[in-house]
Amino acid sequence: MKGLNQISLFFNVEEKVLEQIARFSFLKRYKKGEVIFYEGEEGNYFYGVLEGEILLYESNEKGEIIPRMQMEKGEIFGLIAQIQNRPYCLSALAQTNLVVVGIDYRRFSHYLSLPPFSIRIIKMLSYQIYQQMEFSKIAKYNASKRVLFTLKKFPYKFKKLKRYMLAKELNMTPETLSRILSNFKSRGIVMEENRELKLVEKGTRFIEIDKKNKRQ
Repeated sequence: MKGLNQISLFFNVEEKVLEQIARFSFLKRYKKGEVIFYEGEEGNYFYGVLEGEILLYESNEKGEIIPRMQMEKGEIFGLIAQIQNRPYCLSALAQTNLVVVGIDYRRFSHYLSLPPFSIRIIKMLSYQIYQQMEFSKIAKYNASKRVLFTLKKFPYKFKKLKRYMLAKELNMTPETLSRILSNFKSRGIVMEENRELKLVEKGTRFIEIDKKNKRQ
């Protein structure tokens, strides 16, 4: 199957192994806005992105989308649920026109003990868990500190996510996020270069702002 070797999990894997895996894999295209799977849905497949971007999200009691993670070309999603033999824990939405490869986990599981899959999966899952644990720390901060913390630790979120989705993830309104960013720009805390936000001061100024926030 063309494209399987473009997925990070399968980089530099022997051609004969890729050919075997391709026998229980399939290609599928999605249009922007289509759902690949829903939270709580059961399935036997995990996926790799060949073209486009997908958003992993959960929904609150009002049915509103809460963004959790974004995946691009070369990345895989839906694997954790398969390893744990549980329904998908997040929904997956095509943010752009999308091409994915779906892989039957039950048949792929026989390859887990073979290098390099076991080591790569452990590293990948460990990194995802670490990222989620780090991002969960924003819950203890006020709105301004949540924005600062995200700019420092997860700057890619400001590049990848649309502002209204990022605002939801930070538990604030888009208006509040825009107001905080405007304030930071005017104070020289952040700058915008080629439509990309950058935290200018990461040392003393960051600590001073943190202290001010705690007194508020």
